[in-house]
Amino acid sequence: MRIEVEGVDEVDDFVIVEAGEHLMRVGGAKEMPAADGGTSWMLRMEIVDGDMAGRTAVTDWLNFSTRGMRRVRMVLSALGFDVSDSLEVEPHELIGRKAYLRVATEETQRQPDQRIQRRSRVAYDGWSPVGETLPEPAEVAERSVSGSTGGSFAADEMPF
Repeated sequence: MRIEVEGVDEVDDFVIVEAGEHLMRVGGAKEMPAADGGTSWMLRMEIVDGDMAGRTAVTDWLNFSTRGMRRVRMVLSALGFDVSDSLEVEPHELIGRKAYLRVATEETQRQPDQRIQRRSRVAYDGWSPVGETLPEPAEVAERSVSGSTGGSFAADEMPF
């Protein structure tokens, strides 16, 4: 068998869905140790509609650190949990729940060979409950306030 290797794309492309807002469901949720010794949950997000329904599109992480709790609350709320007060929830309780996710594509260079890798990731504030739509990224930028943490919602625009 002759294999033509010339003209082969030098990009490792792991993107399943292109950038944009997609309806997804939690297909898997697993507790993992975080780098700082704390706890993280790995969420495997599946496409809900279309030809690729059921296929894993992206993995997202919830970090239960002081800095990460705002996002944990936002994600749990988007998945239908009441986050107005403390709650008990385990990773398996997220499986099957749906939300809209804003997915971005990022490119990085793999070390040591400098190959380009394309992967999907969920935007920090890229979770929205089913029945609601996410603001466009430009709208989020206009609403955010700069700070040492890279920006956050203004106090009167917090979703909780």
